[in-house]
Amino acid sequence: MTRLIALLVWVLAWSASAHAASPYRTPLADVCPSPLVVQKDWLAQAEHGGLYQLIGARGRMSSGRYEGPLGDTGVDLIILEGGRGLGLGDAETAYSALYMGNSRARLRPHLAAHDLDNAFIFSARFPAIGVFAPLDASPAVLFWDRANYPNGFRTLDDLRAFAETDKGKIYVSTTRRTFARWLVQKGVAKRAFQEGYRGDGETFVLNNGRWLNQGAATNEVFQFTHGRNWARPIDYVLIADLGYAIYPSMISVAANRLNELSPCLTRLVPLLQQAQVDYVSDPGPINALIERFNQAGHGAPWWKTSRALLDDAAARALASGIVSNGGDRTLGDFDMARVARLLDEVKPMLDIRAKPNVRPSDVVTNRFIDRSIGLPAGSTRR
Repeated sequence: MTRLIALLVWVLAWSASAHAASPYRTPLADVCPSPLVVQKDWLAQAEHGGLYQLIGARGRMSSGRYEGPLGDTGVDLIILEGGRGLGLGDAETAYSALYMGNSRARLRPHLAAHDLDNAFIFSARFPAIGVFAPLDASPAVLFWDRANYPNGFRTLDDLRAFAETDKGKIYVSTTRRTFARWLVQKGVAKRAFQEGYRGDGETFVLNNGRWLNQGAATNEVFQFTHGRNWARPIDYVLIADLGYAIYPSMISVAANRLNELSPCLTRLVPLLQQAQVDYVSDPGPINALIERFNQAGHGAPWWKTSRALLDDAAARALASGIVSNGGDRTLGDFDMARVARLLDEVKPMLDIRAKPNVRPSDVVTNRFIDRSIGLPAGSTRR
């Protein structure tokens, strides 16, 4: 009887919250498609909290998607899971789905998450323009055992010096692209890298923490500190702080649909900004939603994000500057000088997939950003 009463109380509370007026009320029905489809780049996690914030508890969970009214705007929102072979087909990415569609969902998204480096690299094959940056820095890190390396690795010089020793390897997914390729370009000896990381923890544990490991500040840092057959203190450096400062998971539109969707984006992007501010200011309700979504197996059977992990991720994102106003008072805008610097860093990676003489303005725009929306001063590290 006690359990039944508790369940009834929860259902009533959920019903009340699900039907309460939303703070997101800008009329969109006359300018936006409904449903509006957003393709994420990975399975549901804290980094996507702002998207789920727009729907809140009103949504419906099903395999590979969360959908429901986008606040009280008059349109519905569909949030599609990401990850090759998970939310997307095996040969698909979030940005390719802008052109080819998501074969699993059988939908072509209007918007998709896209990393700045890949936006340059694929600027000819899948030209896309970032309109909103929910994250100011990538959560990608290299982490290490604090007991083995009490002084840690904070700079490229630290990594170059480590690579010249025989103490251990730097375990990454690949050195053929993105940040690990950049590290090699910056003089970190390629022989120091071991490729093949796929989220596994066995290699780190079997080498007794002597290897440096790829991971995310919002995932592996918590997991290895509290479990993963390790449960000992680790430390980390953001790849962004080493100098590879991408904007990750930019909400982007296919370049050939920018004009078509511009009236929608003019009203929508400020809502995306505000939802991210609201999420990181009070992440608890959405973290509970993401936990339920993943525990139910709507993403991948093995992707189970505990509430403790999600809460740590949201707090660490603020503390580490992953979510930030950047150098001004606005959340979600692009520092064009920083975008230009990143282009210089990725130029050695550009090939026929890239637009000749690609420029920062080809891949990002601040056209739709509301400069008045941002986190309170002093709320983040950056």
